[in-house]
Amino acid sequence: MGKTITIDPVTRISGFLEIKAEVEGNTIAKANASGLLFRGFEKMLKGRSPLDAVYFTERICGICSTAHSMASTLALEDALKVTVSLNDNYIRDIMHGFEFVQNHLRHFYLLSMPSYVEISSIKLVEEQQYTDYRLPERISKKIEGDYIKSIELSRLAHEGLALLGGKAPHNHGIFVGGVTVNIDAYKLEKVKSIIRKVESFVKNIMIEDVGIISKYYYDYFKKGESYPNFMTYGTFDKYEDTEITYVKPGVMKDNIKYNLEPDKITEQIHYSWYKKDAGIEEVDLSKLDAYSFIKAPRYLGLPMEVGPLARLIISGEYTNGHSCMDRNIARVLETKKILGIMKNLAERVELKPNNQQVYNIPEKAYGVGMIDTTRGALGHWIEIDKNVINHYNIITPSVWNLSPKDASSLPGITERALIGTKLNNVKEPIEIGRIVRSFDPCVSCATHLIGAAGDTEIVEVLV
Repeated sequence: MGKTITIDPVTRISGFLEIKAEVEGNTIAKANASGLLFRGFEKMLKGRSPLDAVYFTERICGICSTAHSMASTLALEDALKVTVSLNDNYIRDIMHGFEFVQNHLRHFYLLSMPSYVEISSIKLVEEQQYTDYRLPERISKKIEGDYIKSIELSRLAHEGLALLGGKAPHNHGIFVGGVTVNIDAYKLEKVKSIIRKVESFVKNIMIEDVGIISKYYYDYFKKGESYPNFMTYGTFDKYEDTEITYVKPGVMKDNIKYNLEPDKITEQIHYSWYKKDAGIEEVDLSKLDAYSFIKAPRYLGLPMEVGPLARLIISGEYTNGHSCMDRNIARVLETKKILGIMKNLAERVELKPNNQQVYNIPEKAYGVGMIDTTRGALGHWIEIDKNVINHYNIITPSVWNLSPKDASSLPGITERALIGTKLNNVKEPIEIGRIVRSFDPCVSCATHLIGAAGDTEIVEVLV
């Protein structure tokens, strides 16, 4: 007889995630990823001034708020036919880069690493109860020290973002037409100094740490593989200069690269708690077979993995694989890559005042803002009617990676990554937490694992 494992919640920050796995023997045969929080930001925007969208959508998330300001601004600039100067694009990309850096540092050390490294000297909210710790004590102590250092470096990255954006999170620096904060010699030199400090840590410590973990958990190069489908909307991609370019928009399927065609993106709600054929999002909690507030986006009908690994694979800079451990390594390598780009961007910034203009909102318009951010492909779509927002749609990276099944019952990316995973101990399914966490869904917390119906045994773990 099979057993059902439920981890609820996996995260507690930008939404609540439940993972339900059906286990046959010790192998996951079926997995459901359920987003359990409905917010309805798109509904909140209807009828508002289009210019409100930038600062409004930033509040979707406190970790990746700059991403939403970038995507929303790009959508508005598309709708209003506004062109941004090269210098302002440099500054925007540095700001966005700081968000990448602070996020990747936090994810690797604070969210992912505690599942692999036993932490004894740092008082955690919940006591760790894993038995699958493999690092020698002296190496664990070394990485514990790096854990503390990473907090300072992540804070420094946010300071750099605040210097250019006025504040962090929820910056005020990115807006229609360019940037709003004037940059002077002091700010620019401070930005360069922060980039150097963080880059030194990443090159000399962070890369070594992920290498250590991958050595002791080498079997995770065979765990957590999803579909061989990858997508990026592009990031740091507005330039011809290769020193400040990362990855152009693209799709890779079965090792073949294709151009991205945005009109091939669709959203399905077959297994989502929304009414079918509703003009706006209407919740239907009694919907048969539905199990998530997350929709199921597809590209040409296929689930697409997005994020650091997808970007490095599509850019040709990573060829090892697409497992749980490959995602962790890719996120660290990407941190180094982006810091190098930021350093080159900072050398190109010119010190000149920015003049914000007044923009006339058209009676009718449509705009699209698509950009890759920390967790992957982020898209904002805006429709303006009678000078106000008539419709606004957002597809976040976690929607791509954490989607439920679609109308063809094809599992989402994370669900597929879990299926086939062999659990060493069904009562301590640390493999589930490690695989889910490799997609960077959010912040870790204490969770409860509940067995099949009638089984009241509760096991607490930190995932």
